[in-house]
Amino acid sequence: MSSRPTKRDFYKHMEARFGSEFKSQEVKNKFYDKLLDTIQEANKDDANLAALIELTMMNTTDRLIYRNTMACCGVEYTPRQVDLLISTIEYAIEYVS
Repeated sequence: MSSRPTKRDFYKHMEARFGSEFKSQEVKNKFYDKLLDTIQEANKDDANLAALIELTMMNTTDRLIYRNTMACCGVEYTPRQVDLLISTIEYAIEYVS
């Protein structure tokens, strides 16, 4: 894979997976930025990559715990936003070198 994903390919992938929930340009831009940040963090060291991979393996209960943890840190996510985030991380992992 190339070292940086294109917006077009990322948007196409996410729209195929989430449909109308991924149509807003604001949402697209937000998660594309998260994609690039995730790739950058994962490339820093193996511990970061391992932590990101663990996030992709969360079950429903773990995702709720994650949402609550993030809320305690001041970052509010809906359950669907967590799904979008996890899918973004999964996509990003394909671009980690």
